[in-house]
Amino acid sequence: MYRIGIDIGSTYTKYCVLQAEDGTMELFSEQTPVRQREYFSQKLLRFREQYPGCSIVTCGYGRKNICRDESISELTALAAGAFRQCPEAGVILDIGGQDTKIVQQENGRLNAFFVNEKCAAGCGIFLGNVLRLLNMRFEELDLVKAKESDLRLSSVCVVFAQSEIVELMAHDVPEEEIILAVLTQIFIQAKALLGKVEDGPVLLSGGLTRIPGIQDFAEKTLGRHILVPENGSYLSAMGCAWRLESHCQC
Repeated sequence: MYRIGIDIGSTYTKYCVLQAEDGTMELFSEQTPVRQREYFSQKLLRFREQYPGCSIVTCGYGRKNICRDESISELTALAAGAFRQCPEAGVILDIGGQDTKIVQQENGRLNAFFVNEKCAAGCGIFLGNVLRLLNMRFEELDLVKAKESDLRLSSVCVVFAQSEIVELMAHDVPEEEIILAVLTQIFIQAKALLGKVEDGPVLLSGGLTRIPGIQDFAEKTLGRHILVPENGSYLSAMGCAWRLESHCQC
């Protein structure tokens, strides 16, 4: 029997197809479409043909735009997925496209959460906008060999920060330094949220986990021990699929 978890994020939709008998998973993602209802209606028809008798659980911003067996909050799914991947981490830092979240979990259950939705300069969409300005692809990011930089953005507002970046580009500031300044800005805002929870290992979740060298960078910026799981951008989708098996609830 197949269990399918779908995390419909603001920028990307992540899928986890779990084979219940042996626990094997297939993970894949795509950009979240603008017109979601019709698109996902067709997508799920293909899923049910490909995986007869499958069960589907969704989460994320667009979870109600899809015909599913069950819909749960992204926070509940994230807690369940994080526990399966890294049970020793009671605190999860999730940097998404439109918000940054701190989630506390215990045995896969959601205990508490804190969300920063007020400023896009602390979210993934800020990095995406800067990459477009620099004409770079996300896959080009690599912090392993990046040199340390003292460059900091003076503005915490994404509109003013992007104007500042345009000015830096005009003054031929290297792209690597600009990217480091942007990532520093994102993690500095996340650090304020982390101040609300106890010390201990923090599990990093979201698309930033795909950047080589992000663990060391995050630890230096946050001053915390950071864990970067394999497939860290799929934790919520995994949590949806595993929920059908374990029924973790908030």
